[in-house]
Amino acid sequence: MTETPANPPSRRAIVLYGRASFDHGQNLKALASALAARHAARGEAVTVTTAHADLSGPALPGVLADLERDGVTEALVIPAMVPADPSLSAWLPGALSHWATTTGTAMAGTAMAIRLAPPVESALDLPAALDRIALNSIAGGPADALAQDVRGTEPSLGKPGWSAIPEHGRQLFVCVGARCLHRGAEPLYQHLRATMKGHRALNAGPRRAMCARTSCLYPCNRGPLLVVQPDAVWYGDLTPAKIDRIVTGHLLSDTPPAADILHRNRPAERAEDAPMG
Repeated sequence: MTETPANPPSRRAIVLYGRASFDHGQNLKALASALAARHAARGEAVTVTTAHADLSGPALPGVLADLERDGVTEALVIPAMVPADPSLSAWLPGALSHWATTTGTAMAGTAMAIRLAPPVESALDLPAALDRIALNSIAGGPADALAQDVRGTEPSLGKPGWSAIPEHGRQLFVCVGARCLHRGAEPLYQHLRATMKGHRALNAGPRRAMCARTSCLYPCNRGPLLVVQPDAVWYGDLTPAKIDRIVTGHLLSDTPPAADILHRNRPAERAEDAPMG
């Protein structure tokens, strides 16, 4: 009869936490694969994955939840963006602690240990790297590393179509900054887009609404956040149900759901109505 070990071996994971906006240049997935290969070469069984701090998923809480479901017992989060977001040290430790104590079985807190590493740039000699690039980019360096004279490229400030403003009646700005993304903004944004596509009036004509993701809108503690312009109506603590009410009430019927409004700016004072002297 096989006995179950009293202390089963821990399963470790590393999460590279980077910016979606810079993922193409920094290529987090390639970095994760290279890091996993190094661990494997040393005979170490470590899961290496990625999470995004802005704009799009996967967001860190979702990645951690997946790791825990897969049986990971220790997760190391490494801020891998260069340069690092200076605000991370102010809010991320507390946000991870909140996630660890409010998720897991029956919301009793996770049993997975979560450790937050210093930003990767703290281990880099950036001046030396810049100097090396400068040396390799001048004549005498490797041919594929030489800096190109931009005068050899055809001048352009963008495609002709980028000068035209599309017809629309409203703009919706969904915050996908680091804190809102941590609170689940990305799937809510996708839910909003899918819901709007189901209504023809919101895709053409005077009710057409442009929907865009944006960086921090404040107040972060009430995120995920959505702002509807030019109506100057703010919605916070978004849920799929709130988004459905915003679409049917505000966008389709010009009746913002009052119970869901976080803030509403006062209409701008017209110059002719302003008090004299």
